[in-house]
Amino acid sequence: MYRKLRFAVAALVVVLSAPAHAEASARMAHEAIETFALTAANGRPYEIVVAAPTGPAPAGGYPVVYVLDPHIMFGAMTESVRLMARRQDVGEQSVVVGIGYPAGADPRKERAVDYTPAYGSEPNKTPGTGGAETFLAFVRDTLKPAIGKRWKIDGKREMLFGHSLGGLFTLYALVNRPDTFDTYVAASPSIWFEGGMVKRGNFRGRLGPKMETQGLSARVLITVGEYEQDPDPDFPPESPRELRQRTQVDNAREYAGWLAGLPGIEAKFIAVDGLDHGSVIPAAIAHGVHFAYSRTAKMPAPAPKPAAFTNPTGIPVPDAPAYTRMTDEERYRLRLRIRALPEAQRKAWNDRFQYQLGAGLTYDQHRRLHEERVRMDEKYGTAPVDE
Repeated sequence: MYRKLRFAVAALVVVLSAPAHAEASARMAHEAIETFALTAANGRPYEIVVAAPTGPAPAGGYPVVYVLDPHIMFGAMTESVRLMARRQDVGEQSVVVGIGYPAGADPRKERAVDYTPAYGSEPNKTPGTGGAETFLAFVRDTLKPAIGKRWKIDGKREMLFGHSLGGLFTLYALVNRPDTFDTYVAASPSIWFEGGMVKRGNFRGRLGPKMETQGLSARVLITVGEYEQDPDPDFPPESPRELRQRTQVDNAREYAGWLAGLPGIEAKFIAVDGLDHGSVIPAAIAHGVHFAYSRTAKMPAPAPKPAAFTNPTGIPVPDAPAYTRMTDEERYRLRLRIRALPEAQRKAWNDRFQYQLGAGLTYDQHRRLHEERVRMDEKYGTAPVDE
């Protein structure tokens, strides 16, 4: 009975967060709400909904929370932020930004495109997915500047919250552009997507170099419901086998543990008892807001700069900008020079080179260069060595 009541209460909160109630909830949470349209560089339209105080901004600007899936999350997030602001030991208001879609759009289809990475140049196994790179560019280059023009924002206190595929995108943003936000809350992230590609070294291995070369720090919370891997006995899922195969809880725990081992990152994992993938949403929002606004919360020390590289080859190791400025033929000729080196020198050079590329490229950019390398080898009948 207790679990059923808890599920009913959680479901009620989610319902009250739906589109018909989002604006009413936001008006309770803040003094003003504004909705406006933005268009990404690739022409995709978005509807942005913002709940913000109307009084004078603090000297350092408002903290800001960016929320994915606002048709579900916006009302609950604004209410949670409002309740946190009422605490005497917090006492500060925030701007809440929902990144949504225009009327008439199907948010299920749109989010599937925007929140998921592309594995390669060929379409993903899951149709209608693979637009995370361009969506992240929209958030960084279009949305955040637009918010900064309308409200005074504290650039050191910006949080991203996403659930499910939105949680997957939150991890995608962290790994590829860790300077975009200060706090990342990935609720029930779909780490299983495309065979768990976001767990692979060629994807997430770039985060450490980015943190080190840019001297960054970040706080990350990953949450998951107890019954996202093992079926809830009170509410058995239709496909318990698929639920187990996705190993949602194990993936979330492993990813948080991996993040916690990186310099410059504070990572925390929370498994919420008695809740599943849908019913955990209100709890995830509450944990996320608490994590971001806790008086004991402090940014970790920035990741230390990488050790100086002693180049044994005499061939300069280009950084990512220099390498991408080369033509495909220039890059190919450089690879041939490196392949001709003795093994120890070649390995040292390549290790540093991959570090440089990881530090300066997103997964998508890096993948395209890899595919170019394959094409050039096919064109000239050559083969890679230790690459």
